[in-house]
Amino acid sequence: MSAWIRTTLATTMLLVAAASASADDFPSRPITIVVPFGAGSGSDIAARFYARALKEKLNATAVVDLKPGAAGMIAGQLVARAAPDGYTVLMGSGTVNAANYPLFRDQIGYGPQHFATVATIYVSPPLLLANRGLAGDSVADLIAGAQRAQRRLECGSGNAVTQVACELLRRKTGADIVNVPYKGNGQSMTDLASGQIAIAFSDMAAASPHVTRGAARIVAVPSASRLPGLPDVRTLAEQGFSDFEFMSWNTLYVPVGTPQDVIRKLNEAARHMLASPEWDKQRVASFGLKVSGDQQESQAFVTAELIRWERYVRETGVKGAP
Repeated sequence: MSAWIRTTLATTMLLVAAASASADDFPSRPITIVVPFGAGSGSDIAARFYARALKEKLNATAVVDLKPGAAGMIAGQLVARAAPDGYTVLMGSGTVNAANYPLFRDQIGYGPQHFATVATIYVSPPLLLANRGLAGDSVADLIAGAQRAQRRLECGSGNAVTQVACELLRRKTGADIVNVPYKGNGQSMTDLASGQIAIAFSDMAAASPHVTRGAARIVAVPSASRLPGLPDVRTLAEQGFSDFEFMSWNTLYVPVGTPQDVIRKLNEAARHMLASPEWDKQRVASFGLKVSGDQQESQAFVTAELIRWERYVRETGVKGAP
């Protein structure tokens, strides 16, 4: 683990431990859930489920505030600078709260030390998809077809996670693949479905409408094992590309210094959401893995993701392009 990560994590834990304000009257006013991506994104969908859980568990009014742009850094910085009182919650992600740190090290206006973890509520590998105009059911087939047609494969990416995935695919295959960045996976999937780009990495929430109507198909999963909901789709490792594991995820964060008893209440609402049949149906439909929402488990998970993304960015040499 780099000295930078150790320092920021240690600072976070010390500051959170020092917070001692009472939360007896929390919540007494509306809670804002800040979402770094646009309407219809996986983060937006998760935020609306969480808003419902806040009402059911804490009788709290919650407002979902979409703040897309700059690879999620607009939202991240907004919450990092908010009052540490529990009334501003970030719907964090692998992009905003892991990949962005090494990608935009000299530009980013926040870091891990600015946030306290509430709960990880969604984890799933992004999917590699191809448009219906490309022949082949494997990565090798797609590349061979592109080479025969003497065309490059445009790889759509809607966030930092998928941007690095596109670059890693180019490096591991040696194919003529060029990354095409978008402000969100929803936009990249729209262009994929219309044939403007060849392939894309995306979460299932953004990809599902296009897969359902046959405008896009799933080619591979960048995970350690096949997904239960996609038993016939091979992993990239099974297709000959080892050490190719990515996770899209959502973790709830509050500004560091938020009292622990407030975080505990926010965590209770998250676990209430995770236990609901409605959320479980949504999770299964979007190929999400089952998570507990435990605060300590969530912190361990995001710490591992920080280390993973430091390595990926170092190995690929990708430069952030917000």
